[in-house]
Amino acid sequence: MGWFSNLAQFLNSRNIDVYAFDRRGSGLNKQSSRNFSSRYLSSDLKIFLDLVKKDHPESKIFLIGLCLGGKMAVDFFYYYKDRLDGLILVSPSIKTRLKFSLSDKLSILFRPNSMIKVPIRDAMFTSNEKYLKFIKKDSLRLKAIPSQHLLEIAKMDRHLKTASENIRLPVMLMLAGIDRIINTRLCERWYRRLPSTDKTLKVYKNYHHILTFETDASGVMKDIASWIEKRAYA
Repeated sequence: MGWFSNLAQFLNSRNIDVYAFDRRGSGLNKQSSRNFSSRYLSSDLKIFLDLVKKDHPESKIFLIGLCLGGKMAVDFFYYYKDRLDGLILVSPSIKTRLKFSLSDKLSILFRPNSMIKVPIRDAMFTSNEKYLKFIKKDSLRLKAIPSQHLLEIAKMDRHLKTASENIRLPVMLMLAGIDRIINTRLCERWYRRLPSTDKTLKVYKNYHHILTFETDASGVMKDIASWIEKRAYA
């Protein structure tokens, strides 16, 4: 959640309340990495959003998901269709470019608790030196995952088709023009098949994967705030 702080501060300045938490196996919640599963992750998020709704019973809830968080947001919709008022997917790993080795894949069967390296280099996240330094120094950054996580992510992929066929709530898809982590062309194709009548596609031509880490991220954050504001009171 620490990677969202600049976006959260900006949205707060526009009177939009922001809640965040570290999912199982990530950030401050790494002690739960062995219990990582599609259903558990969505159940955790349901409990979390129910608490948010308790604090703001009259407010609409928009879920923002970045990278794997974007895939998790769609997976959450698969389980709990009635909990959200909109989805904002920032460089979501709906379709990824990442390649894991055959030995990594085989470890799912023979060594499910073995740790495998996440094949992402710092420069794949952003071109902004300020945030490259931030990423390098971040002791909570996830650099390796238990091999069994790949199996759970594959389950999310299977859920994706069913969930996508039923997404009729507002959706905004935000993509980087320079993305070596996700396949933006296939993400756009997925977006165009969504049945929602309220969907928005934003492509930032010279930006890298984490849009809010780029040198001029103000336009990205303004787009998110404006999209929310337009739908919060509709």
